[in-house]
Amino acid sequence: AASEPIQRSLDARLLVIRQHGTLEHWPRSALTRLLQPGDLLVANDAATLPASLAGIHVESGRSVEVRLAGRASLDRNDIHRFLAVIFGAGDFHTRTEDRPPPPELEPGDRIQLGPLQATVETLENHPRLARIRFEGSVGEIWSGLARHGKPIQYAHVSQPLALWDVWTPIAGPAVAFEAPSAGFTLSWEMVSAMRRKGVEFATLTHAAGISSTGDPDLDARLPFDEPYRIPLYTAHAI
Repeated sequence: AASEPIQRSLDARLLVIRQHGTLEHWPRSALTRLLQPGDLLVANDAATLPASLAGIHVESGRSVEVRLAGRASLDRNDIHRFLAVIFGAGDFHTRTEDRPPPPELEPGDRIQLGPLQATVETLENHPRLARIRFEGSVGEIWSGLARHGKPIQYAHVSQPLALWDVWTPIAGPAVAFEAPSAGFTLSWEMVSAMRRKGVEFATLTHAAGISSTGDPDLDARLPFDEPYRIPLYTAHAI
């Protein structure tokens, strides 16, 4: 795993699994050579939300981190309700499995997240997992996420990630909760080279979810529901 926020390294490698199970390491730039005329490459064009929000549990006055982890659809206006994993005080510098639990949460509790205010609607049979509802208009919520949110990250990367670090070169709608990291292999130059070779390229949008909650019981419930969209063009290409 990358230990620095450099996701577009030219010397990054691909793991190639051959037909009979042999493993080879190839440079990222060799992807085009591995494809044949008539092949179809389908990639996820989801951009990554700034889904980590620091804040205060209003009822207790204690610090929390809210990690957005799911929502019902990809509709940009469907932005009020999220499934969220909630930690106590701290940040990504502490290993996820060592993070303290949040204060005891109850439906109706308020959480102040910078310019955003959220309300706990329900608990999902785990003290860290809740469904929350943001107050305000669609525009206010998007603005609050952009101004206050940060990318979800883990302790193996010591430097804070910027949104640039978690957006793939083909990033489109901001719906993923963590980076759809296979897309870091691509560049638009590579896509052009594929097409010149007779390889077709298409996209879908998949709201890639979080990879760890720090709790074995909760991790066993992953992945949470991940909405997706397959365009008609991509379906026809397949």
